[in-house]
Amino acid sequence: MRLRKALVAPVVVLAAAALATACSGGSSSSGGGTPTEGGTAVFAEPPGTQPNWIFPFVDSAHNSGYATGDLQQLMYRELYWFGDANGSTGVNTRKSLADPPVFSDNNTKVVINVKPYKWSNGETVNARDVVFWMNMMFAEKANWYGYVPGQFPDNVKSATATGPQQVTLQLTDSYSPTWFTGQELAQIAPLPMAWDKTSDSAAAGSGGCADDRAKCDAVYKYLFTKSKDLSTYATDPLWQVVDGPWHLTSFDAEGNISYDPNPKYSGPDKPHLAHYKMQPFTSTSAEFNTLRSGRTISVGGVQGADLPQKKANEKLPATNPLQANYNLVPAAAWGWSSTILNMDNPKFGAVFKQLYVRQAFQQTLDQVTDVNVAYRGYATVTTGPVPINPDNSYVTAAERGAGPYPFDKAKAKALLTSHGWTLQNGAMTCTAPGTAPNQCGAGVAAGTRLQLTLQYSTGNPAYGRIMQQWKSDAAEAGIVFDLKGQEFNAVLNDLSDCHGSGPACDWQMGYFGYQQYNAVPTGDQLLLPGSTGNIGNYDDPQLDKLIEATLHSDDKNAFAAYEDYATKTLPGQINMPLRGATEVVAKDLGGVSFPAVQTARSPEDWYFTK
Repeated sequence: MRLRKALVAPVVVLAAAALATACSGGSSSSGGGTPTEGGTAVFAEPPGTQPNWIFPFVDSAHNSGYATGDLQQLMYRELYWFGDANGSTGVNTRKSLADPPVFSDNNTKVVINVKPYKWSNGETVNARDVVFWMNMMFAEKANWYGYVPGQFPDNVKSATATGPQQVTLQLTDSYSPTWFTGQELAQIAPLPMAWDKTSDSAAAGSGGCADDRAKCDAVYKYLFTKSKDLSTYATDPLWQVVDGPWHLTSFDAEGNISYDPNPKYSGPDKPHLAHYKMQPFTSTSAEFNTLRSGRTISVGGVQGADLPQKKANEKLPATNPLQANYNLVPAAAWGWSSTILNMDNPKFGAVFKQLYVRQAFQQTLDQVTDVNVAYRGYATVTTGPVPINPDNSYVTAAERGAGPYPFDKAKAKALLTSHGWTLQNGAMTCTAPGTAPNQCGAGVAAGTRLQLTLQYSTGNPAYGRIMQQWKSDAAEAGIVFDLKGQEFNAVLNDLSDCHGSGPACDWQMGYFGYQQYNAVPTGDQLLLPGSTGNIGNYDDPQLDKLIEATLHSDDKNAFAAYEDYATKTLPGQINMPLRGATEVVAKDLGGVSFPAVQTARSPEDWYFTK
């Protein structure tokens, strides 16, 4: 689960045949043309989203889809790539580092055959590199952004190199091949032996982590410390050992980043471009003005505020204000857009645990107006954990339409007053503490006022408009929001520090955009207790059981039961509109696509045309 600023394949065969996909409409691509070699393509970074972590073993504090997709995945590839230009959300066998996994023994054994890619230092990407990663996971699971107790790597008895290019995993239980591939195997990024050391002067492989997980801690600390020094990303020989199609040539903390093709890249889709650059912008309006004035940007994004109004069900507006130089391309987000509640907050944790309070919060959010006004039609209403755009086989009837808690300020206010809250000095105040049906609920103290701090990311101007509208509407129900706008990385840092009680858990409500799923949009990394992705520390035993069922079976009824329950219970999340991106692509640039499920762009596919 990657965190993104708002802006799978449901069948996995159990043999060596390719994993199938049944979803469509989740990707858009630019026009074609005959590829030419060379040229420099420039990508416009969304404001405030500068990649800031190069080591592809990511902790919670650096769990940003921008660091992953705009930096790491261009150079260091996971075993499995998902999504393609045709709308698939399944495994992309062409771009994956390994053949489709082979499940056997009632799905308790997985065999992975690694393709013989090359590292840029000439070594072969092999089974030992995968075991290196797995040993790191076993040893440093508490430092992995996606760790869920009982899951990866706890559900792996052993990870063994059973051949030079083959790894065999023995699992602790029978798991859904769909889920295990799309969620667990998707996390593995083979690590080069050049990184298995504990100091700059040490020899490659001397750290011993690839062979003995007891030695991984010192290796991890060395690599973690190296990754904190952003000034050396493009110059340190360590980070120049890559297996992806690109390597860094320049990097700064402001987001000015340049890549050249990896001359030793042995995979498919070798780059046509001579150079790929990323250019930061201080605001979306600054980016739009640059797009409008010329052709210095090759690929970027444009906000609904800068486009003609459209209906929410239309993919593109009737006219293109940048038509002289750019095509508009719609793109969907594969994630859950929500405001997260901090269940461990010392003042409001008990309040957030009350379902009726979460329902009241949801009913004061006018998503339809947000979609049509703040986003000008370039978003979709969110009613539960599964994205409805792109349309996919996971969505149930529970999430169709307005959902169980449509905008209704009067109902929100009535919910609060019927549970022991009284409007006093502009804010609902608990005047009937206790656990009876007409009282405030367990742990809610008398005199508690519903006046809360709501942090949000400021990079997209629509967010500020949404927050102001929510603040105004919520006030009519006696809910007072004190808004605190910050850059994306600042909000992420504040929220991700909270696991357990203590000073780090003083944030109350936070919104940074959306949380991007891996291939399967289930709730394990986001909602199970102890998960590093469960930022608000939500815990519901019934929800836990329903999520667990989706991990062990490909039965669609199991997934539907989870989704229906989560939609009704608002598990620590207040649903927010999910922004649909509108990308701009230079008219002379082909091969550009925007798969919904894949974090990374693929500039190796891009080419200029005459």
